[in-house]
Amino acid sequence: MISKNQLKHIRSLHQKKFRDQHQQFILEGIRSLSSAMDANGEIEQIVFTSSFAQKHAEILDKMGAYPQNLISENELKQLSPSTSPSGVLAVCNQIDFGLINPTKNVIYLDQVSDPGNMGTILRTAVWFGVNQIALSPGCIDLFNPKVVRSAMGAHFNLLWVGELSFDALEGYSCLGADHRGESLHNLNPIPEKWALIMGSEAHGLSPEIRNALDHTIAIPKIGTGESLNVGVATGILLHTLTQ
Repeated sequence: MISKNQLKHIRSLHQKKFRDQHQQFILEGIRSLSSAMDANGEIEQIVFTSSFAQKHAEILDKMGAYPQNLISENELKQLSPSTSPSGVLAVCNQIDFGLINPTKNVIYLDQVSDPGNMGTILRTAVWFGVNQIALSPGCIDLFNPKVVRSAMGAHFNLLWVGELSFDALEGYSCLGADHRGESLHNLNPIPEKWALIMGSEAHGLSPEIRNALDHTIAIPKIGTGESLNVGVATGILLHTLTQ
């Protein structure tokens, strides 16, 4: 049985100030939980419903290594930041990513504030083996529950994520994505050590960053439409840059 204090603590992690205070975050969903366990993430507690246990009996043995509580559907609704809880939720310690590796390529996010976009970019980066993400001031919290849910376990497969000044990218060839830039296909050769700079959908790249870029690159438009989602654009650009 879960205590009132435990319920209160988990609910508090919906807010950034308490995530920072406790250095913990909420993880939801079977795929995210499986990724955390496979990566030996520091899971402090797992709560799940009887319905989840009946549908996913294969994962219960794996979960047995961690403190856990069977809770009601109503309790889960109180704890979950989602409108449609998946049946399982975990409390994890925030990941200590250490220091950036200046020899590895990096994605720099310039004031990306949408949680779905942030999570998609993290998943996409891991898929293409680009495991360092730098965040400008003004980006959404890395451990926001909606970011974590959208990232589907990518947090546990990144080598480094952290806030970074753009000036700290000295030594990188800075490639900024902007629809007014030159076609990506004209970037030949692709720099050996690059930082891909992605701006928010609402505002694009900050003027001070745009003015400091080594290259401004664009994805050629074949059909119609005003713009691409920043997560989709990141995937297209990484497909070319990592070939």
